[in-house]
Formats: sequence, C-alpha cells, structure tokens
Amino acid sequence: LGTSDLFTRAPVEDRPTYPVETIRGARLKAGQELTVEVSGKSLVYRDVLSIVAQDDAPPVDVFQAVRDSCGIATAIVRDVHELSSVVEVSLC
Repeated sequence: LGTSDLFTRAPVEDRPTYPVETIRGARLKAGQELTVEVSGKSLVYRDVLSIVAQDDAPPVDVFQAVRDSCGIATAIVRDVHELSSVVEVSLC
C-alpha cells in the first residue's frame, strides 16, 4: 500500500448497472442511495420509508446478492430517465 499524496488517484468504481421502473410520483436523482429489500421473488427499493420502485423480475445475480446479504442492501441511483420512469442502479 502506498501513502496518499497530492497525486494519488482514488480508484473509480465501475459496478454494473441495471434498470428499475419507478413508482409513479417517485422523485429520484443520480447519486441517491436507496435501500433494497427482498419481498418474496421481488426486490423493493425504498427511500427512507417510502417505496419508490419494485422489480418483480430482477436479474438473478442481483436478487441472489441481496438475498445473501440478509435480504437487504444499498443501491445507488446512477442515471435517471424521467420520461420512461426508469432509473439505472447499482448495488454497493
């Protein structure tokens, strides 16, 4: 490990993203953190206590990752597509 100095560059995270359709009226922005919970065979995305999205057919690897972390995880909103009510998120 090196010592940080003026020229040290932090590694950029490049995690895969996937689309999630938001619930009508949800106002999300890039960089926002959401809580992801397993609900049966679906994933529910919450902003504090409000449900802002639900994915009834999540990618298998994403569903397994959330399930394996005690059924709860954090997702980051990477991009917002307002016209289609879709956000791209990645798990932390």
